[in-house]
Amino acid sequence: MIRRILRIELRHGSAPLAALATAVALAWLLVVNPAAWLGQWGGLAVHLRACLLVLCPLFLAAGAWQAGRDRRARTVELLGTVPRPAWHPMLAGWAAVTLGGLAGLLPPLLVAAAMTARLATYAGPGWWGPLPVVSIGLAAASALGVLIGRWLPGRVIPPVAGLALYVGLAVPVYFPDSRWAVLSPVTDEFRSYVFWPASFHVWQAAWLGLLAVTFLLLATRRWWAAVAPAALAGTLLVALPAGEPAEDPGALALVCTERAPRVCVTLINEFLLSDVDAVLRPGLERLAGIPGTPVEAVEENVRRPGEHRPGTAWFSLLDQATLTGGVARRDWLETTFRSSLGDNGCPPPPDATGDPAEDAPWRTELAAFLWMEGDPPPELTALTEERQRDWIGRVFAASRACDRAELGRLALS
Repeated sequence: MIRRILRIELRHGSAPLAALATAVALAWLLVVNPAAWLGQWGGLAVHLRACLLVLCPLFLAAGAWQAGRDRRARTVELLGTVPRPAWHPMLAGWAAVTLGGLAGLLPPLLVAAAMTARLATYAGPGWWGPLPVVSIGLAAASALGVLIGRWLPGRVIPPVAGLALYVGLAVPVYFPDSRWAVLSPVTDEFRSYVFWPASFHVWQAAWLGLLAVTFLLLATRRWWAAVAPAALAGTLLVALPAGEPAEDPGALALVCTERAPRVCVTLINEFLLSDVDAVLRPGLERLAGIPGTPVEAVEENVRRPGEHRPGTAWFSLLDQATLTGGVARRDWLETTFRSSLGDNGCPPPPDATGDPAEDAPWRTELAAFLWMEGDPPPELTALTEERQRDWIGRVFAASRACDRAELGRLALS
């Protein structure tokens, strides 16, 4: 009987609309932020978890709309005369919208997986760990929607409840160390090279699964039956799994160009190496031979807090990959590289004004950066090539040493 109802709901109920809504939502979430997942299997899994911030409210709204349909249509008494348990159509409706929504996720997810497979150079152990929580978390969201829809069948309830869940899931994102962030299916703190142990994903999947069962039992008014899964869920709240997220050293292994000066990226970003090299090599070659200046450029993901390497300049690939696998913002890539030439974590000086006309050290650094861009000020071009390069080396050395007095003495005017 349930199978027959399920087939009808899948074809004529809310399931097709749920599938369309989730397909459009996931496709949009993937397109607007390709740098979070493209070319990285771990990044794709983590980004899919982050997408639950939008997908869970959609599933809740679909479940609430499905559950309140009979009362809105005033057919509850008519259906009560049918010789079958009242929970049959409710369970079939929940299963239909859940399966429909999950089916809607497949097309954009398969396209994203194909695009990632074309570029990915590293997967690593456990990259798929966050994925099982996706389907269970969405099933729990639709089950909560069914519970809400059974008690509040109004037409405005599904969107209002979906918006409330969105806010409820968004708040813990800003408190990543809180208990709520651990309980939530949504994550925005995991990086593509940082993985939780498998025990954490098992625990979180069990927690969300028990919530789904509890919501469905409460929706059918089986109060005593709901006690057991609710008690088990409460037990899991007390017994958080041991272990902390850890970086995968394989993902952070460096891949470098063969010719000097070297440009190095992490293994998970190897597909960007040729584009990064094309952007940064002119600057490195411009510095070649100047004492004390960097002889290589390295992606900053491997940089430890406070680490300083005199011969290394750092750059960021955050939000850089495009849908075609290239570098999105070359100007920003060059900016992060140039800013690291004189950066050694120096504290901001209390007397700095940021006005080159009044701040001689800042004016000195600005002239050096303009030289790197190929547009030096007239005072610098008046010097011979040899004196220019010697001056540049002294400026970057003083900047890395946080020696503002020396930078002031090096001011050209």
